[in-house]
Amino acid sequence: MPLPDGFDEWEHLQDQVRLAHNQAVQTYFKNQPDDDISTPKRSLKHACLIKDSDTATMTMMRLWLFEVTCGHAASMQTPIYGIPVQEFQSQVEYKPQIKLFFLEPYDSEAYVNKIPRAQGEITFRLMHKSSENINRSDAERIANRIKQVFATPPFTWEKGWYKATYLDKERGYDLRLLVKSRAEGERVIRHVLEIQEHSFDRDYFQFVEHERSYPVNPGTHRVYGRMVRKPIKRRRVDVKFKYAQLFVWGMPHPINLVVVGSHRAKSVIERV
Repeated sequence: MPLPDGFDEWEHLQDQVRLAHNQAVQTYFKNQPDDDISTPKRSLKHACLIKDSDTATMTMMRLWLFEVTCGHAASMQTPIYGIPVQEFQSQVEYKPQIKLFFLEPYDSEAYVNKIPRAQGEITFRLMHKSSENINRSDAERIANRIKQVFATPPFTWEKGWYKATYLDKERGYDLRLLVKSRAEGERVIRHVLEIQEHSFDRDYFQFVEHERSYPVNPGTHRVYGRMVRKPIKRRRVDVKFKYAQLFVWGMPHPINLVVVGSHRAKSVIERV
């Protein structure tokens, strides 16, 4: 059938776009009335609806506002995962986790100045184990390894303002450490790998260097009506190994593997 006389391509296109688009807008804003801009949502709905008098530019702006800015297009897209969520969680998130905790040695001057002792944490996963098959013997074995590598004598981690990372998720490592130098970052990471007798792979290592500086005394600011000291960012400070814990999914409390010194932890496998 031929097109009718006087057929207007723009009017026809606009009518088709307006019909489909406005139906989607009405569904998306189904609880908001028409011709009302008294609230933010009602105003947004009115701005998204294409009007018959709109120019091509206005039509495109309303389409963009609805699909991109309001997020309608994203809401219709099925999430894409490199690994299905359940499988990824079973591979990483639910695997037993080891936490190494470090603490700055007591300093009387810092105590007088009310500077809190710096802390540090390093965590990794036991990818060859699960909450179902890990047992007391496994905990004792890894506690003994941590004692050898980090507790006798207590290991010192020289924290700083540079970042060293080591990413090897197949073996359970996603390490992000603040260190004083590249050499220090590699040294700490090698010790962590030594717990499971894993070799260091330079392809997984990255050192981020920069020229920024972080003041030792950042000054004070007012908080809740009084002046308090601003936190010191990325302190260059040595922290010593204090304890290690094993977290097993499904257990309400961690298993205390190794403790150095007078820590109140109970049921410790290796106390130094």
